[in-house]
Amino acid sequence: MAREHRAEAAVVVRALIISLLLVTLSFCQNLPESDLQVNLNGYFDNFGVFVAYPVISVTKQIGATTSINGRYLVDMISAASMKSLFRVDGVTSASRRTEGGGKFPDEIRHEFTGGVTQLFGEVKASLNAIYSTEHDYYSRTIAADISLPFALKNTIISLGVVKSWDIVAPDNRDWQKDKNVISLSAGLTQNISPAWVMQMNLWYSNNTGFLNDAYQVVAINELGRVRFYSPAYPDSRDRRAASLRTVFSLDELSSLQLGYRYYWDTWDISSNTANILYQRHLSKNIRAALGWRIYNQTKAYFFLPEYSGPVELMAVDSKLNESVSNEFELSFKFASDIFKNIPLLNSIMKETAELSVGLNFYMRNTSTPDWHSRYRMLYAYIFTLGYKYNF
Repeated sequence: MAREHRAEAAVVVRALIISLLLVTLSFCQNLPESDLQVNLNGYFDNFGVFVAYPVISVTKQIGATTSINGRYLVDMISAASMKSLFRVDGVTSASRRTEGGGKFPDEIRHEFTGGVTQLFGEVKASLNAIYSTEHDYYSRTIAADISLPFALKNTIISLGVVKSWDIVAPDNRDWQKDKNVISLSAGLTQNISPAWVMQMNLWYSNNTGFLNDAYQVVAINELGRVRFYSPAYPDSRDRRAASLRTVFSLDELSSLQLGYRYYWDTWDISSNTANILYQRHLSKNIRAALGWRIYNQTKAYFFLPEYSGPVELMAVDSKLNESVSNEFELSFKFASDIFKNIPLLNSIMKETAELSVGLNFYMRNTSTPDWHSRYRMLYAYIFTLGYKYNF
């Protein structure tokens, strides 16, 4: 059941990563720096979901052309709907709801990542393996990418492939099912001038297997008696996206990032995403960022606000319905010099260390209420505290 709530949080958190993409690719022919990063992250919303996910990662250059990396993430989740259990017999029989309880967390997931980055002349290639485990879901992922520079490194073409093998083993079922995902990406990064970079990206993903949520239920009133049915989704989904992003300097102290992404899939969902991020050096040791992202989407062809009787395809997940969302970001990064006269902090903020803090506010309005909370409007907060040390 944690997959449902973790996916909700992931929609919001993903925007934090996108804003770093242009900066990374504009220098993508260099090996990653040797560093240690520790991040403490949290998510909570008005649906009664709270997620805490600390992350520790290490990157080490082991030669002039090779670097290795490792990461460990644990996310701990608590949610109101996870304390409710709707029992169904197959997909058609009546069900009863029982209330659970327990202390935080209700669910824990562990994720391990390891990888290597190699330079072959001016070509950079990376290979990463990811393993994620929780009591009812297991995932194995291999990700590879390559970037090729042209025109004195002013033009960079990047190609990537990601393959995931997942096993779904819900608590309320006596079966295990597979989910398989393969994603392909291609990007073109162009340095227009020393102060202006543009990037175009194409993305395709093929998803097959068990694609719905075994813990959600479709409640149907049949002749005055409410019966609960399992959702039924198609067993395949092709997803596609095209995006354009740019970053340019406004002056010596500030820069602006702009982006647009169009998405469409074989479930008839299409979406538009636009974002803007303003970054500025407030002083020698402090950088600030202020961002806004707006998103809207259409509904899946099989989603209905309510069902008068069971049909072949049914869904209650409001994320498959029409929606509009906005997200606002405020973050700061502090260089080590600012802490040199502060006891305790000056012992960990070495010369090459950096401290970051951030707060994101996310709100989403859907055409129909959430299946469990019965709210149409979701309010969520994401907070981050990060430490980075280059060695």
